[in-house]
Amino acid sequence: MKSYFVHNGPVVLHVLENGESTATRPSLLVISGLWEPAERAIPLLTHLPGHVVAFSFRGRGLSSTPQAGYDLEDHLSDIAAVVAHCGLENYCVLGFSRGASYALGWSLQNQHQMKGLILVDQPPIHRSLSAEAVDFWSGLVYMQVPILNFMRREAIEGLGRDAREVDFTAQLSQLKLPVTLFAGRNPAAEIPSDISDETLDKYTRYLSSFHVVEFMHSGHMIPDEEQQKYIAEVGLCL
Repeated sequence: MKSYFVHNGPVVLHVLENGESTATRPSLLVISGLWEPAERAIPLLTHLPGHVVAFSFRGRGLSSTPQAGYDLEDHLSDIAAVVAHCGLENYCVLGFSRGASYALGWSLQNQHQMKGLILVDQPPIHRSLSAEAVDFWSGLVYMQVPILNFMRREAIEGLGRDAREVDFTAQLSQLKLPVTLFAGRNPAAEIPSDISDETLDKYTRYLSSFHVVEFMHSGHMIPDEEQQKYIAEVGLCL
């Protein structure tokens, strides 16, 4: 596995990459959740055959932390820098949680270069962050580790200051590539799924090529709660 850095103007992004692209299997670009660094994708990087790329957005992991620039378009520019550096063509994109909203924004602008899109437990909305949400995320401990170990407080505050809410629902019909949604279905999960019946209906109604994979033992945190099935289903999509 390769670990290196890519520049997006003054922002330095940490990238993990495994395998090489081939003509017979699309590459996979992994876009992680709100606080997640590239290392959270290591199970996919190490267990999937073929070519897999993951990276840390600005303010996360080993990437640098600019003082400003945390809106949707700023994050899409991070994706663009990684895609260009890796020379990705005819690739698939996987987005988990908030990463799925970035993946949707990216796909709506770049689907002509893509083969498919995997959305993991996220409505078609790029959310803003209230002051209360900034405090919540800043104080969150997940699996006994503070998320500030992975994402700087300045970046969370940047989201609260810069991120504008965008509802992609009306634009979903513009997507002409295959879309797969991974949905948690365990009502007893500590962190519940973000996919309501209403959200599922929106995806079903507006997407022309759409498939749902249900994870019966997971809530929102599918990559952790059913890791083996998660990896296997991503492989099937590819």
